[in-house]
Amino acid sequence: MNAQLLFFFSALGVFNAVLLSGYLLHKTPLVVGNRSLALLLIMLSVRIGKSVFFYFSPDLHKLYLQLGLSACLLIGPCLYLFCLSTTRRKTPAKKLLGHVLLPFIAIVLIGILYPYQHYPELWGGTLYKLVNYVWLFYIVLSAAVLYPTLKTAFTAKRSLNQPDTLSLSIVIANAMIWLSYATGSYTSYISGALSFSFIFYVSIVLAVSAKKEHAAAQRKSEARYQQKLQADDVDAITQKLARLMQEEQLFLSANLTLVQLAKKLGTNTSRLSQFFNDNLQTSFPSYLNTLRIDHAKTLLCADNKLSTEHIADLCGFNSLSTFYSAFKKITGTTPAQYRQHAYQDPENA
Repeated sequence: MNAQLLFFFSALGVFNAVLLSGYLLHKTPLVVGNRSLALLLIMLSVRIGKSVFFYFSPDLHKLYLQLGLSACLLIGPCLYLFCLSTTRRKTPAKKLLGHVLLPFIAIVLIGILYPYQHYPELWGGTLYKLVNYVWLFYIVLSAAVLYPTLKTAFTAKRSLNQPDTLSLSIVIANAMIWLSYATGSYTSYISGALSFSFIFYVSIVLAVSAKKEHAAAQRKSEARYQQKLQADDVDAITQKLARLMQEEQLFLSANLTLVQLAKKLGTNTSRLSQFFNDNLQTSFPSYLNTLRIDHAKTLLCADNKLSTEHIADLCGFNSLSTFYSAFKKITGTTPAQYRQHAYQDPENA
């Protein structure tokens, strides 16, 4: 019974991680963050699932051991890709792909030329150490990516937003799981799998708690909107906002926040958010995206040599996928189709 319970709890995190990765791939928008998180969960599940079965069946076929170590090599790059996507850093897609694609090609070629079944010393010694050091390297690299955001939040004494909190928790979780495997010879080989199950469910609890706190804060924010803005205040905000957007084109700044805009307008975030909701019937992000897409449409028609990625950057979008989503939502077409139609029928562009 003890062995059965140990197997159940060690495999529980793997099973649910696979389900969650499927949800991220099929039920949510396929943005880079969701894809990289799903891939990260799959690689962790393969690596840790191999550990579980090997612990209870030491005579497991070498092919499964090879698959587990191969997946382990990709955990770190997927973690790094996820952190980059959530911090909205502009990194070329080819460079991001290289972090995952090159290690994948390398481990596949090694697996074909030097399979675990015929070269157990290579896989159990040199490659085992290599893949774990690569994982550790990317954990440190991912933490470095998050460091500026954490430093800014600490300096400004503000709480982290949900994407940054999620990224930080996943980096810490990876570090804890890596440490469990690194110290497995002093504790137990199954400790890594048990750590994963424990961390997985703790993360779910924290995510649910964060969602409840966000909902509570939203209700408080909505309560502030019960009192309508005075007509004079609305006119003043409207005129200042139009001047800032037309003359200074603040909407082109990728880092523009509601707090920054409120300061420039001489008001607070609650009143400004209320102004967008009640008087413009839109939200701050939607308002910005509308202005940015209008500017993008002008650039698409003005110069057909400008790449879509460059236009997205010029218009203040943090990623190409976000630009495509916003453009499709507002115009009902893609940037390429819009440009093609504009050159075919310039009067209706």
